[in-house]
Amino acid sequence: MAKHAENSTVGDESEALQEPETVGFTPTFNATIRTIIYVSTLLMSVLGLAFITFGHPDIGGFISTACGMIAGGFGVAYNPLRMNSQ
Repeated sequence: MAKHAENSTVGDESEALQEPETVGFTPTFNATIRTIIYVSTLLMSVLGLAFITFGHPDIGGFISTACGMIAGGFGVAYNPLRMNSQ
């Protein structure tokens, strides 16, 4: 056995898989605003895909990229696993 692995033990990995608790964290935008941003940028991304598919890939690429940046800027992330803990 390698020297760096001699003292290591295989433990319960469930602690490593859990998200760390953020004590005192309050998001800048409440859940309603983030949901509105998520849905609107999702719809605009679909519109961008339509532009890409039906003849204007440059405009569609711009719309899709801008929507992703706006959603990311507002901290919007679709994570259904996070909802299970609530």
